[in-house]
Amino acid sequence: MNNNQAILTSLKNYFRINGIQEKTVVPERFSVWYDQPHELEIVLPAEVLVNHEQSNTLLAEAILNISNAHGFCSENFRNKLLNGESDFLQVRSSGERINHGRIKFSEGLNALTGLYGIIKSSASNNIKVKGKRKAIKHYLSGVNMLAPKAGSFIYTVELQLLDIDEEYSQNNVFEHETSLSRYVNANLAIALSRISEKIKSNDYESPAKLHSIGIDSSFCHNFLDLFSNSSDKLEFNFDWSFKEEVFDNVPNKVVFNYSDREKIERFKGILSKSKAKEYVDLPAYIEKYSWPIEDEKGRVYLRLEIDGKEHTCFIETDSRLYETLKAEHEKKQISITCQLLITSGRRTSIDVLKLHSLRINENQEIEIPD
Repeated sequence: MNNNQAILTSLKNYFRINGIQEKTVVPERFSVWYDQPHELEIVLPAEVLVNHEQSNTLLAEAILNISNAHGFCSENFRNKLLNGESDFLQVRSSGERINHGRIKFSEGLNALTGLYGIIKSSASNNIKVKGKRKAIKHYLSGVNMLAPKAGSFIYTVELQLLDIDEEYSQNNVFEHETSLSRYVNANLAIALSRISEKIKSNDYESPAKLHSIGIDSSFCHNFLDLFSNSSDKLEFNFDWSFKEEVFDNVPNKVVFNYSDREKIERFKGILSKSKAKEYVDLPAYIEKYSWPIEDEKGRVYLRLEIDGKEHTCFIETDSRLYETLKAEHEKKQISITCQLLITSGRRTSIDVLKLHSLRINENQEIEIPD
């Protein structure tokens, strides 16, 4: 696809997403579009004439007029149109100890490794299809590192908008309104925003609560590699392609300061004493039930035996599962298939990270959806 074709395709995607309507069409000549909020008419060349010399002028005028109306930098807007098949992530590391456009080689190498680790973990956490490994490999094949930029120090990643392989889409296993890549990219931004917000609170100091907001040992390791000791601030800036719509809950920018880095460093120490382990049909005894009025979910407390020792933990349930288990009464033995977080210390603690299924009896098993 040449430059004019890429710009024309991206402009039409931009119009579609922003509600700019096609007003007039002169076949094989041009079309007129109307941006009502800005009272702006835009003329685009027809597809068959996109490489004609006069189309250069029409496209340049369209870019300039839209940029002026919407307050864009016309050069940046044009570059974004030219690269409409990709999202872009820029990570800016800044601080008094970082020279403009210069960073220690070892820190830069660790940062790139940490950034790639965060992207790879996001793909692993969010891609849930048959043939997951192949789908993750497919997504990562479109992740490209671009040349670093000055401005303290900026790492730029191109995230090509690849869709699920055709063999998977025919089985309808990836049922989302976006491409595979946009789904993973958007969830990466959402996860980083959630972590940035939640760690400001002191409510997330236990291993289980840290896992619940997306902080595990792998994230801590990658984040601390990316956010070097020389930096005071780390900014994630997402530049979303016009090819697909961006939902309202997806942020454009996420910022971490040095105090956040110190917290992540402390969390790494807390999580170093924990390990996650999968169990299948683990015997469990119902101990008690609890559903405070102000809570959205109920709790069912269970007694487990692991390595010859008894432990108490709880699972959170919706109303349907809560009532089902409550009907079984206390002290009833069931079995659970789950992922447990085992934290060592003076007293080993057990938390349920992910409940996959519950077996009430030989004939009744309840699958828990993701």
